[in-house]
Amino acid sequence: MKNFINNKKVMITFISCLVVIVLVVIGITAMRMVAKNSSIGVEAAKKFAYIDAGVKEKNVNDVDVDFEYKDSTYVYCVDFDTDKKDYHYYVNASNGIILEKKIVKKKSDSKKDDKKKSKKKKKRRSNHKDDSYSSVSGGKKIKETTKKVKSKKDNEEDDEDVVIGMDKAKSIAVSSAGESMNNVIFTLAVLDGDTYNLQFYSGNTEYNYSIDAFTGSVISAYSNDYEGSDAE
Repeated sequence: MKNFINNKKVMITFISCLVVIVLVVIGITAMRMVAKNSSIGVEAAKKFAYIDAGVKEKNVNDVDVDFEYKDSTYVYCVDFDTDKKDYHYYVNASNGIILEKKIVKKKSDSKKDDKKKSKKKKKRRSNHKDDSYSSVSGGKKIKETTKKVKSKKDNEEDDEDVVIGMDKAKSIAVSSAGESMNNVIFTLAVLDGDTYNLQFYSGNTEYNYSIDAFTGSVISAYSNDYEGSDAE
């Protein structure tokens, strides 16, 4: 009789635990469904990731989207790739904020791709040779002749292998310095390999910038105060 009572208690405890587990699972599933139904949706999550990556949807080869619970937040895990890079994004499921991202440039092992890169490098060198720049000291403006290069709209596949142009590089540097093109005088503007080296004056301040010729990013920048400049 005593064994029967003990076995009955064990059975009741087991059933109670099982019921609790089932209720917890049901609760989690219900919360997940509510969160997913009130989320931004798969298509919106993809668009947020594409916009942040600067990638057009037509250039995406493969994309995979999963609804997950990460760090106490429901997120969309968006994985996609282009011909040149692999992208991994975590997008907040409720508001589209990018919580985490990882971008990896693809490595090409094929001889065909190596030949393409070689042709692009030769073309890049040719563009560099056709760009002519000169500079003078004393605060006078420099003379420059810049060959027009094709824009990203002309060929999106080669957008990473086209220089941004001297005018664009100047604009980026002046904007970064918080100045206006109407108020600055350039004394140096040279395309050196993959870098635009720029020097200009505004008021009593001299600015020196190095700009990536293909991405437009600022590599280095510094300024100095000067007195008695002949800059006009």
